[in-house]
Amino acid sequence: MFFLSNLVAQNPRDAAKHIGAGVVIGVAGGYAADKITNGQRVWKWVGAVGSSFAVGMAKETLYDKPRGNEWEAKDVLYTTLGGVLSGMALDILTSNSRIRSGNGKKCGCLVAKLDLDQELDLPTFVENGTGDITSELQATYFLK
Repeated sequence: MFFLSNLVAQNPRDAAKHIGAGVVIGVAGGYAADKITNGQRVWKWVGAVGSSFAVGMAKETLYDKPRGNEWEAKDVLYTTLGGVLSGMALDILTSNSRIRSGNGKKCGCLVAKLDLDQELDLPTFVENGTGDITSELQATYFLK
């Protein structure tokens, strides 16, 4: 309770600025981590939250301290909270786009446009094949 009352005591405009900065920095860090690690979810979160936390700490340490301003842990907390919000947004947005583009989780469904006027010979089981029905159908289509 004491911790929450101290958080509310800060100027709301200042808190909003720190959250906004954390979101922007977190999106950049999380997106970069997502691309570098080929969509690994944990590293996306580490990139988003870690980058906003690092920038919040750097701002307090390198920018405010030399100017004689007092250390404010709330500023770091709000900047990191922005990173958490951006991590959630990135997690939702990048996961959905991977599923739509075919790089995400597979449902096991096969969607194909078939020309019913044309006869389609389905492939037989090949021992050294990939075992992927999609590639087998594509190979059959192209070899025909």
